[in-house]
Amino acid sequence: MSNTALERVYQQLEEQEKNASRVYAMIKQDAVRYQTQMQQLSDYRKQYLQKFTDKGAEGISGDSYAHYHNFMKKLELAEFEQKQALDNIQQTVNNKHWDWMEIRKKRDALGLLLDKRKTAAQLVEHRREQKDLDEFSNFQYFKRKNNR
Repeated sequence: MSNTALERVYQQLEEQEKNASRVYAMIKQDAVRYQTQMQQLSDYRKQYLQKFTDKGAEGISGDSYAHYHNFMKKLELAEFEQKQALDNIQQTVNNKHWDWMEIRKKRDALGLLLDKRKTAAQLVEHRREQKDLDEFSNFQYFKRKNNR
């Protein structure tokens, strides 16, 4: 494959890496939001439980108890569902990070190949220039020698 084609592939990989990085960053932000929401939900449930405990010490009616109990069940269910959503998004974060790193590895490997080819081409060019200089020097030497 020619260097030009490899350079185009390299540019495509760079673009893919940027996109993968952007997707990874966005999904990470979503995970932080989910974590924050989960923490807020957990804190609210704890506050509500404390409020229930405080009122319970004063004495509450059966209806109030049933209301608190049902609401606590709803809060626990919401917290459980939020935990599942957080676990799912964390898995997605891990997958997107892996995707990004795989593209990055490919880009890095191709970059190394292009660098090696460039170095090899420079070496060939340098040797050609050196050969031309040597030939020119020999030509000048023999020209001067024949002119004497």
